Amino acid sequence: MNAKRLLWGVLMVIVLLAAVACGKNATENDPTLTQEPTPEVTVEPVASPTSEPAETPTPEPTPTEEAAPTAEPVATETPSPEPTAAPTETPKGTVFPSGKTLTTENLPVVDGALALEPFYDAVFAELLGLSVEDAKLFLPCNNTPGAYKNLTEGKCDMIFCALPSDEQVQTAKDAGVEFEYHTILSGGFVFFVSCDNPVDSITQEQLKGIVSGKITNWKEVGGDDEPIVLFQRNEGSGSQTGLYRYVLPKDQVMEPLLEHRVDDMMGAIDKVADYDNGKGAMSFSYYYYVANMHGSEKIKLLGIDGVIPSDETISTGKYPFLNFSQIVTRKDLPEDSIVRDIIAWVQGENGARIARENGYVPYAVKD
Repeated sequence: MNAKRLLWGVLMVIVLLAAVACGKNATENDPTLTQEPTPEVTVEPVASPTSEPAETPTPEPTPTEEAAPTAEPVATETPSPEPTAAPTETPKGTVFPSGKTLTTENLPVVDGALALEPFYDAVFAELLGLSVEDAKLFLPCNNTPGAYKNLTEGKCDMIFCALPSDEQVQTAKDAGVEFEYHTILSGGFVFFVSCDNPVDSITQEQLKGIVSGKITNWKEVGGDDEPIVLFQRNEGSGSQTGLYRYVLPKDQVMEPLLEHRVDDMMGAIDKVADYDNGKGAMSFSYYYYVANMHGSEKIKLLGIDGVIPSDETISTGKYPFLNFSQIVTRKDLPEDSIVRDIIAWVQGENGARIARENGYVPYAVKD
């Protein structure tokens, strides 16, 4: 009995040892049964939390990039010099002794005759601090008839013209308007003929005979046997008004043929210069326009009583047909109008200087 128990115990020990040995072999052959990978498994979950903090700094650059708008004030500073540059381009104008300042914003409405346009363009260019070309943009030129019409109707404040015709004065009176005259330039009312015409001068009496139609051929005044063709201007023009003022009244001047009436001074010069029927053509205008604005090598100025019109003979008063250009206003112009400051400036040394610089003959300067 004791032997059986002992044997049984030995067998149990052997079975236990065998079981232990089998379990060890199984774990070595099957890695899934090993517990060492457990740390590796724990490392992977740990990695994901650590990556999350790494992402939290990532948005931080966004605020730092949003600081870029601070560069926008820099952009606003860039154009800031432009407004400061603009005033330097704006005309400064002229401050008159009265304290008034003339600029393009308070510039009176100006008009005038074609022969005086270069003068008043130069005047206002200096007064406004502009180039002549820029000043012209503010200065219309509707010629003598249009200028007097606009002044009468109150569409302009001052005009640069010769004296008006009787009809223009009467039209103004009918509208309840009187003109006021301010002399600014000396000039001459001149006659011109073809350069091929041998006649250099005629007397005032001979001129009256030609204008009235009593003298019709150049041989009657010492020239060739050529018919005299007198080209006249349109009624109301400064030149036609000058003919009536300096030579004969309107009712004594011969009526020209329709083809011998021209609408502008340029046309009168061109007609005489290019007259198809020979050297007998003749016309009239104002000295400055013929001598400086639209002269031609094909024409010459005709002397009157032996005096050829020139700067010298006009300034000294030797030439008989002196014309004095005006700034014309309405008599109801307010005494404190800046137009009166402009007139005083033009009648002073500045106006005389501009006249000489532009080929005009200045009138006596007012101190």
